[in-house]
Amino acid sequence: MDARSRKLGLISPFNAYEVGAGRDESSRADSGWPTSAKFTPKMHKMPPPTKKKLAIKCCTLFLIVLFTRWACPSPGQPFQQEFPLTSQKLMLRSEACQGRRVHMYNIPPSFNTALLEYCDGGLVPWIKFCKHHQNNGFGELVNASTATFGDDWYRTDAYMLEVIFYERMQSYPCLTDTPLDADIYFIPFFAGLDALPYLYNKTKKLRQQGLDLLAWLRQNATESWRRYGGRDHFIIAGRTAWDFAIPEEGNKDWGTSLIDLDAMKHVTFMVLERRPWRPNEQAIPYPVGFHPSSSASLQIWIRRVRSAVRTALFSFSGALRPQQVGSIREILSLQCVNASAMCSRLDCGSIKCSHNPEPIYESLLHADFCLQPRGDTATRRSTIDSIVSGCIPVLFHKDTVETQYNWHLPPELDTYSVFIPEDCIMNGTCIVKDILMQIRPSQVLKMREKLISIIPNVVYRHPSAAGQSQRVMTDAFDLAIDGMRHKVDSFKAAL
Repeated sequence: MDARSRKLGLISPFNAYEVGAGRDESSRADSGWPTSAKFTPKMHKMPPPTKKKLAIKCCTLFLIVLFTRWACPSPGQPFQQEFPLTSQKLMLRSEACQGRRVHMYNIPPSFNTALLEYCDGGLVPWIKFCKHHQNNGFGELVNASTATFGDDWYRTDAYMLEVIFYERMQSYPCLTDTPLDADIYFIPFFAGLDALPYLYNKTKKLRQQGLDLLAWLRQNATESWRRYGGRDHFIIAGRTAWDFAIPEEGNKDWGTSLIDLDAMKHVTFMVLERRPWRPNEQAIPYPVGFHPSSSASLQIWIRRVRSAVRTALFSFSGALRPQQVGSIREILSLQCVNASAMCSRLDCGSIKCSHNPEPIYESLLHADFCLQPRGDTATRRSTIDSIVSGCIPVLFHKDTVETQYNWHLPPELDTYSVFIPEDCIMNGTCIVKDILMQIRPSQVLKMREKLISIIPNVVYRHPSAAGQSQRVMTDAFDLAIDGMRHKVDSFKAAL
């Protein structure tokens, strides 16, 4: 027996007499035992071992050998004890997490959660959002007047997208604390909230946003940040990309230039609206008021959408602004009024629609088609509302959907939407009512079923539902992670 085994107090079954029985003088001398006394062991005739005793000895032998191999590694082999894997570690090693492991940087709160403490006008005096960031960023619960809008409906502000994503990431099953184990990296920077002082204060410093964050990344995430130049990193920004772009000629007072910083040019910015020619920008759905807390809740809403009695051919929701005189929104509003009962018009100038989903969805659920013209920018939150309500969106510009949501919506737009060229409306050639009346009822039903299948893709489920089956509950968050994963995989495959 070797010295390490003796030190551990192990007795080899192959030297059962090591404590004195059956050893000769030379062996005692080798072992350092005294040799002055003659020792002759007294032999006893032992009965043959029973099967039970033999089994016990064999098991004991096996356990001792196993323990010895564990405690006494072979020469050159480092000692390493294997601890039981936690459920989280098992999940990270599972097939479900392959390629989807995310490391969320532990950046200082001043870049994210501390900004929420200034929600009562602390960032910009007239911008207050304390009600909007509560309940995981979903805002206040809807105090519904009907059973249609239950516990999973909120007065959600679209600008809280970055808060919603951050809160959801806390319970993401493939979240890893070890940067080197990650496939992609999430920088939980509340870029939209952080941008407010840069955009709206009188003394604007548009080109300063993000410099402190970059300094932190360079100092604290050197290896992962530099490995691919930020190509495997992403940021969620709850505004359109135009708010973070380099100010253009004639518009020098807008846009923080965050996205256009040289060090950020490879980071993927997930925004409410992207600039279609920029590969590092990706639009993800506007958050709307519905956030299902279970697959059952989602199915209840889908049944409500499918059974809705739709008495209007089309609807138009929105407010007109003085600067929009002669715009496509004004023309479509007039066409809706002229269509009389065939069009449901919701004037958001008289009813505050932005944080009040009940009147919006009551209107959408009563129409087959919903008009979605451009507003201040190409996209509209109302487009996502129309999908969730099963109201077939009527689009007038390719940048409203086609160039935006390729991670979340099927590419065959004509199977769930209608496209009418904007120029055709503006020159008076196209009348929406006449075009929509030509679509057969059977085709309308087919398009609506396609829309219904897309509903899970554009809603952000409640974090409490994150542990449920992804096969049933895949949502906009999951598809954003998958989109980022595929983007990074494609980059790595091309190396």
